Amino acid sequence: MIRLAVLLLGAAVVFSGCGSSSKSSSGSGCEDVPVSLNNEVASSLATGFSADGFQAVRSSDNKDVWFVSARATYPDDSVHYPVWATKNLSSGPVYVVDQVSRNVTEGLNKLQDAPSDEAAIANAKKCAQEAKSSQ
Repeated sequence: MIRLAVLLLGAAVVFSGCGSSSKSSSGSGCEDVPVSLNNEVASSLATGFSADGFQAVRSSDNKDVWFVSARATYPDDSVHYPVWATKNLSSGPVYVVDQVSRNVTEGLNKLQDAPSDEAAIANAKKCAQEAKSSQ
């Protein structure tokens, strides 16, 4: 009986957090981005660009807005971290926030009422950088 309890406890420790889309327990507010939103960005990529390692951070200025960043590879193989905004993390639409996102996804519009939440934007980039480096 004790072995079973130890085994179950061990399994609970190993699997805690697995399958969760939230990484906010680290204090950074990082959230995995659903595949549907990744796909929306991917379908808008300019020729020769790629993006992966998507992460999101909720704006502290406007809780309706999420800032999303990813590792973007340019055609010359340089790596940048663009930031997009969305009000619906599950399905978009996605809007450009900075010049890098405008370069990577030329066809997307800018969110008209997007907050200029520099801290959340910086955190989204940091989350994407850390997500990619941990893989």
